[in-house]
Amino acid sequence: MHALFAAHSTVGHTQALRAIGGELLRAGHRAHFALTRIPWLPSFLPTPAPLRAATEVVAGVQRDGFSLVRTPFSVRAAFAASRIANTRGYDELEWACRLFTADALASARVLLETLKRERTAVVVADYAFFGAWLAAEVAQVPFVAVYHSGLPFPVAGQPPFGSGLAPGSDPRSWVEAEQRLSRLLQLVDRALGKARASLGLTPVPAGMLGRPYATELNVLTSFEAIEPPRPDLRGPLLWAGPCLGQRAAGPTDFPWEELEGDSRPLVYVSLGTVFNDHPALYRTLIEGVHLAGARAVVAAGNSLDAARAAAGPGDVVVRFAPQVALLPKVAAFVSHGGNNSTNEALRAGTPLVLVPFGGEQIANAQRVEALGVGSWVHGERLAPASVAREVLAALHPERRAKAQALAARLPPGDGAARVAAELLRRFSA
Repeated sequence: MHALFAAHSTVGHTQALRAIGGELLRAGHRAHFALTRIPWLPSFLPTPAPLRAATEVVAGVQRDGFSLVRTPFSVRAAFAASRIANTRGYDELEWACRLFTADALASARVLLETLKRERTAVVVADYAFFGAWLAAEVAQVPFVAVYHSGLPFPVAGQPPFGSGLAPGSDPRSWVEAEQRLSRLLQLVDRALGKARASLGLTPVPAGMLGRPYATELNVLTSFEAIEPPRPDLRGPLLWAGPCLGQRAAGPTDFPWEELEGDSRPLVYVSLGTVFNDHPALYRTLIEGVHLAGARAVVAAGNSLDAARAAAGPGDVVVRFAPQVALLPKVAAFVSHGGNNSTNEALRAGTPLVLVPFGGEQIANAQRVEALGVGSWVHGERLAPASVAREVLAALHPERRAKAQALAARLPPGDGAARVAAELLRRFSA
């Protein structure tokens, strides 16, 4: 079977796809991987962190054995991408929507050429990479959308997605949030409507981002048991759980031996791949871990120098850590609350302390708190003392017992294998 995978060139949007595609490649099938082209910058200019991360994603996809397809990345998309990490709330979500739609039509045209050359059985794409959906529909190739969680889909009685509001908050705030979210959904609908018209496709109902839109299959790399109930969720759905692939084993160059020989609990600290350029925040988090009487294992990303300066005896500080392999070995996880990190921690039974920036992260923080397996620190209250208080709560035996009991109820195994098996069942000749 030949499959085409597609996503924006970020770690969070490609991890699950790489794991699923890797399962197919190891079984002897063929796969292309479409990634957004990385903008070129003169050598005398410093490379922004997102571009460096994108370069590493492209190199990793090629190492995995995929045939690479490059899709357009316009100046408009680059500007939107540069704004995401520096905005919060619905401002962040708006820039994300502009990024997702900026090059949908141009990407669809490039991918159509690939679909014409290859006998492609299925197109599998990150839900936010709309160009792949458009190309598959024009070429009449089955399309599968992959979602990081069920968070974009409305839940009765819960605050609007991306609002950061708590249940029971001021009704006027809910109304304002619903109006802002509605405008963002309309922004996406208008952009996709224009792209579909240019390709000769019929319009689709409004609210694309609020429902699973693939007619063949929608994959959620989460578990239904850890999501709010959505009885009205429609469409062909597969709750696959985290798709790990080769990340489950972890690299061999991590200093595992440094985790031994100290009786203090280990607390893993990571802010993911997009929000890790915050040296002052890393210093605060590490100091909070120390105040709680624990050791820090830090994936510092672009804040490596600051994290090393703040580290104490027994701490382990690296630029990137083998997160999936590390989570079962630590007592707690201080995270930004991204979808992949949150679901991987829940799967591992590791209590969480979340420091959300915006978007899905606040919703994840509320979800973790409701499940009783973690807590979160509001940005305005962020200080070493508040971090230490939440780390101590995460280290309490009752909190860990709840996290491990939840993990024990989740289906075992790797979601990537489940998805690959379903793709072969549905779409192989």
